[in-house]
Amino acid sequence: MAAGPRMRELQAIVSAMPGCSQAAALRAAGLPDRGMGYQRPVNRAINAGLLIYVPGLPGRPSKLFASERDRQIFELREELLHGSPDPDRAGQIVAEIETLRGEQAASWVK
Repeated sequence: MAAGPRMRELQAIVSAMPGCSQAAALRAAGLPDRGMGYQRPVNRAINAGLLIYVPGLPGRPSKLFASERDRQIFELREELLHGSPDPDRAGQIVAEIETLRGEQAASWVK
């Protein structure tokens, strides 16, 4: 499936806001976030491999990510902020995030 400008725009938005909901991505793109077929642009981007969809728990929205690395950083950050890790695990999380951020920065200069 060829990626059109709307799908690329959604990918850029989700890249800037990792972990955002489908509705938030649609609103940021200036698209409707309710009504018949409103999720079609996001679903097309997911099916094209431009976005990663992570279903939410009951009562919580799903999350979108532009890359697997973004998803990993988001989950590590959530564990650090809301998981109450012991000091050793907190140090491991920070080191993992720094490694992933270094890989991310290296990919930008290629």
